[in-house]
Amino acid sequence: MKISKIYLDMDGVLCNFERRYFERYNELPGSMRDRKDFNIHWDDFILNYQFETLDWWPGGKELLTYVCFLHNEHGIEVEMLTSSGGQKHHAEVAKQKQVWLDSKGIIFKANVVASRKTKSEYAKPDTILIDDTPDVIQSFNAAGGIGILHKEVGNTLLKLKSLVTEDIYNLI
Repeated sequence: MKISKIYLDMDGVLCNFERRYFERYNELPGSMRDRKDFNIHWDDFILNYQFETLDWWPGGKELLTYVCFLHNEHGIEVEMLTSSGGQKHHAEVAKQKQVWLDSKGIIFKANVVASRKTKSEYAKPDTILIDDTPDVIQSFNAAGGIGILHKEVGNTLLKLKSLVTEDIYNLI
């Protein structure tokens, strides 16, 4: 089986949403107990265009460099597969994420879905998703795709290289 496409999540894989959120609100986004407070912060985060100027996630440039190599040398398609966090601000978040990609010179297509739960709809046996959220990876795998849970770039690159190397040797 030939790997035809690699999907990259953005937040927690390429860009550092957590750092910016913590800098602005002095708490991590997952630590919110009161959904009302999270919604207030979420509105503020988006209305102040924070997704446009996020820093790189540690190792994000390295991962992107490798998938660009796979795209250029092996013809593997690369696309972003990222969530906007809901319908309320979907269009605005999608726009801000595109601005971030454009500012970094990233030309790959951005698939921005309203809910992370819908990422599994992109799963096929020859597609890989690199994402930092365990339930997203589980759903993608259950739908027939190949999910790589991203926590640290070295491990992600090892898994990705193993899958691609296996794929290349199967073609010989």
